Amino acid sequence: MAYGVVAGGTIQALFQLPFVIKQGFKPAFTGIRRAFSDPGTRRVLKLIAPTVVGMAAYQLNDVISTALAGHAGTGIVSSLQYSLRLQELILGIFAVSVGTVILPDLSSLAKKKEWQSFERMLVQAVRIIALTTIPVSFFAFLFGEHIIVLVYKTQRFSDESVALTLQAFRFHIAGLFFIAPAFYAQSNTKAPTLAGIGGFAVNIALAALLIRPMKGGGIALALSLASFANTAFLFALLSRSKTIRARKLLATASVYALKLALFSCIAVLAPYFLKERIFAPFASMHRFFAQGIPLCISALMFALAGTALLFVTKDPLLNRRTNASLR
Repeated sequence: MAYGVVAGGTIQALFQLPFVIKQGFKPAFTGIRRAFSDPGTRRVLKLIAPTVVGMAAYQLNDVISTALAGHAGTGIVSSLQYSLRLQELILGIFAVSVGTVILPDLSSLAKKKEWQSFERMLVQAVRIIALTTIPVSFFAFLFGEHIIVLVYKTQRFSDESVALTLQAFRFHIAGLFFIAPAFYAQSNTKAPTLAGIGGFAVNIALAALLIRPMKGGGIALALSLASFANTAFLFALLSRSKTIRARKLLATASVYALKLALFSCIAVLAPYFLKERIFAPFASMHRFFAQGIPLCISALMFALAGTALLFVTKDPLLNRRTNASLR
C-alpha cells in the first residue's frame, strides 16, 4: 500500500511535467536560499501556513476519533476506517473533482475582482456539487450494504463486519455534500482554517457524547455534523464579505439542495422496492457479479428516474447542457 501511494504521487507529478514545459517553464534545481528569497515562494508559504493548521485539525480529528473508537468495542476502529475509505472514494469522484476543476477559474475571477462572475460561477459550482453528491448520498444510504459486500466481503470480512461498517457508512455518507472552495479561490486561507478548527471542536465534543449510545455510528455522525458546522462557519464568515452576497448564495444552494433531496427520494423508490427482484437472479454467482450487476441496474434505474424529473422540471443545469449539445 505504501509503495502504491508513492508510485501514485510520483506519476501524478510526472504527468503534469509536459504541460508545465509546454507553457514555457523550464524546471531546474536551485539553491535553498535563492528559493526562499523569491517573492512567489514567500507568497505561497504565507498561503500554505494556515492551510497546514486546517489539515492538522483534520488529522487530529482522525487520531482522536480513532482513539475514542478503540474504547467502543471490537471492530469499531476497523469499521470506521473501511467506511471512511468508501466515503472518500465517492467524495473524490463526485465532489473534490468538481472543486478542483473550478478552482483555477474562481481564482482568476477573484484576482480580476470580477465578483459578479465569481458569484455566478460559485453558485453554479454549488449546484453541480449538489447535483452529484445528494443523489449519490441517497443511493449509497439505501444500497450501502450491497456496496460494502461488493467491495469488502470475504470469509474474514464477516456479516458482523458488514453490519459494523454499514452503521458507520450511513452516517459518514450524510456529510458528503459539505464542501466550500470559495475562500481558497480568494487567496483567503485563514477563514477555512478557523472553520476547520471550529469543526474539529464540534467533532470531538459530539464524538465523546455519542460514542456510548451509538458506538461507531456516533463517531461517524459526529464527523458529518462537524462537516456541516464547518460549512456553516464558512458561510458565516463569508457573510462578512462585501464582495459576495452570502445570503443569496446560501438561499439558492439550500433551495436547490432540497429540490434534489426530494427528487432523489422519488427516484430511489422503484429500485429500492424492486431490490429483491433485481438481486435474486444473480444470487448464486460470485459476489462481484451477484452484487455488481444488480447495483448497476439499480443505479441506472435511479439515474434515469432522476434525470427524467430534472428534465420535466426544466432544471437549469440540465437545460444548459441540452442547449449546448443542440447548438
